[in-house]
Amino acid sequence: MGNQRGSAVADRTASGPDYSDLSNTAVAYQWVPREEGRENRPAILAEFAAGLEDYAAERGARLVGGMTVDIPELRDLPADVRRGLLRTRRRQEWRWWLWWDLVLVRAWSCTEPVAPAESGGPAPQG
Repeated sequence: MGNQRGSAVADRTASGPDYSDLSNTAVAYQWVPREEGRENRPAILAEFAAGLEDYAAERGARLVGGMTVDIPELRDLPADVRRGLLRTRRRQEWRWWLWWDLVLVRAWSCTEPVAPAESGGPAPQG
């Protein structure tokens, strides 16, 4: 698989991943100060790409296609995802008075299982 870091593309019009079936999708979120998001966009995208690759590898999969990034509306996310993201924001070391300046960034990419020959495992017996 090629390095996904170079294929990061911002797409604010995307509808987002299919939350009803995340079996073939890796999704990552990050709370980012608005100004930092503008100034450090390449660094943030590289972090997302690396995080998605790690997530897929931990599950015996690889990323396929490009990474999509957007800034979702928190209220539009599923309730369980929204609760987790709010807990994460509270646990981060941001002062509560800075929360209004944080923006949620989401990245996702499709995944597929790694074939045994690619993963170094035994070849299928047939």
